[in-house]
Amino acid sequence: MKMKNHKILLIGQPNSGKSSLLNALVGPRVIVSNYPGTTVEVTKAKKKINNTKIEFVDTPGIYSISDRSEEEKVTEGALFEEKVDGVIIIADATSLERSLYMVLQILEAEIPSIIALNFVEDAEKRGIKIDCGKLEKLFYTSVVPINPLTKKGIDNLIDSLLRIKEEVKGFRVEYDDDIEKAIKQIKLRLKESRLPKRFIALRTLEEDEDFYKYLRNKKVIKEVKKDLEEHHPKVAEDIAITRYGTASFIAEKVTQIVPLGKEKRLQEKIDNILLHKVWGPLTTGLLLLSIFGILLYLGNLTQEILMGLTEELLSSFGAVRHSIIGIVLIQGLTGLAAGVSIALPYVFLFYLILGLLEDIGLLSRFILNAERFLKKIGLPGKSFIPLVLGLGCTAPACRATRVLSGKKEQFHCTSFFTCVPCSSRIAIIMGIVGFYGGIKLAFSVFATLFVACLIWAFGIKKVIHIEMEPLLLELPPYRKPLLGNVLAKSWIRMKDFVYVVMPLLALGGIAYGIFEITGIINIIIKPFSPITTWLGLPDLTIIPLVFGFLQKDLTLTMLLSVLGSDISLALTPLQIYTFGVASTIGIPCIITLVVLIKEFGFKKALSLTILSIIYGLLFAGLVWRIISIF
Repeated sequence: MKMKNHKILLIGQPNSGKSSLLNALVGPRVIVSNYPGTTVEVTKAKKKINNTKIEFVDTPGIYSISDRSEEEKVTEGALFEEKVDGVIIIADATSLERSLYMVLQILEAEIPSIIALNFVEDAEKRGIKIDCGKLEKLFYTSVVPINPLTKKGIDNLIDSLLRIKEEVKGFRVEYDDDIEKAIKQIKLRLKESRLPKRFIALRTLEEDEDFYKYLRNKKVIKEVKKDLEEHHPKVAEDIAITRYGTASFIAEKVTQIVPLGKEKRLQEKIDNILLHKVWGPLTTGLLLLSIFGILLYLGNLTQEILMGLTEELLSSFGAVRHSIIGIVLIQGLTGLAAGVSIALPYVFLFYLILGLLEDIGLLSRFILNAERFLKKIGLPGKSFIPLVLGLGCTAPACRATRVLSGKKEQFHCTSFFTCVPCSSRIAIIMGIVGFYGGIKLAFSVFATLFVACLIWAFGIKKVIHIEMEPLLLELPPYRKPLLGNVLAKSWIRMKDFVYVVMPLLALGGIAYGIFEITGIINIIIKPFSPITTWLGLPDLTIIPLVFGFLQKDLTLTMLLSVLGSDISLALTPLQIYTFGVASTIGIPCIITLVVLIKEFGFKKALSLTILSIIYGLLFAGLVWRIISIF
């Protein structure tokens, strides 16, 4: 039997469960979170089902098909510019009316579609029951209730998916006579296309310029709009209103509301605190402090155990320390041991806690509370999403700034990664400063970063002036986190650390061993001695600072290589603090610089990187001098 090939798009609102569904269909591939904005670009995965090879494409979450935001442009391009065999529209059962607006848009394009109804259990808990059979009859397309996390309904969805090309009956929204007449006029003046002429005419009336290329003559737009001036001066808005009205009518027809008791549910009680004007930000701040305290305590405990084991392992190589090869080998193993015992515990624990916050639903509440603060420092509320991602890794977080409307806003937000510590910088603060200097010293570094961020913010605000965008954020319900999902996405986020960073740490140690034997180390140290003098640090500490820019996790490795495993014997508490500040302020590594060049061009990227590093060194040295006085 001949093998069939299908390309299927997954489309839905932010936080509708697209990535969860993709994982349920093909296995863990993407990060699944209980907050909007996880998918910024398309994610592709392939699976063979019977005699059909299916390529699934997970698109960014959008509320409607237009080209206003970066996410909408990406999704519209995937839907209409590329050849697709069908679409799975993920609809949220807890807000069906809002989901149906986009369903209508896709059905108007006559693309074979299946509606996957997610969060059915959540809807029922709120007293909402949806008649899927009635919805199928109204839309003439399959409607499958699903739960990607428990795999409920996935087999039924796959069965419908294999017959998706049969789902082409379509649904037509009826507009008033004047708009229908305008649609007919435009249809007569369109070029041949694989897209339905009625749909192209509608998109043209809705002023989507991407569809103007299908017109034989663009003058038709002015002619049609002139005829519509009397009854429809804002025809795009009127089309949207009609479509929303249709979505509302259908949602009402298929939805039954079951009365619930008057007692406030636990979720409402929690939200009354977390979303309160005063108690919300205060509670969020206390929760974040508690989380970092737990992270520091558990990380230190794990680090102590692992360092004991790695030191025993390294001591067994004592016999080869006197040969050149032995010295290089020991340095390489020291680098690897530093990664395993210092960086790995904090990186993994950070991603584990982040995963729990996402899945429980707390992160979205934190975003709302942070919005007020962000506005005061000149950042739009939506920038919190890339900033949170920056706590994991700065490089993809720079790409995530595309959720903001323009390059100016994106660059402004990106500049804040100077002071937002990624997981590698958090590992430095906790694994070096916290472990060797104590918990208070680690929190002092975080406090210093916060002050540095405020100063940076008000400085940048004077240079870059941007308009504030309103934050439109759908709050997900609180959910019990699934351990499998949390562990799976923690692994996805940190597997690059294991496969890429760990070998680099070993290579960094080997490189230091070679530099030490050949005397190159002295050549490197001498030109940079004014920097270490300014920071009040030993000359050798320039090695981890320089190597750290190649890959931030090398900072840990190289510090242990140059100063030994007990850093507290080589550095005073004040020096440990200063080193922590100096190594965590600034654009963190060369990988981030490459991403910045791709996003904003060479000149802007290099200028920001150099400025941020200088700022970090000046700030750290200044703080050291102020504290030294007392």
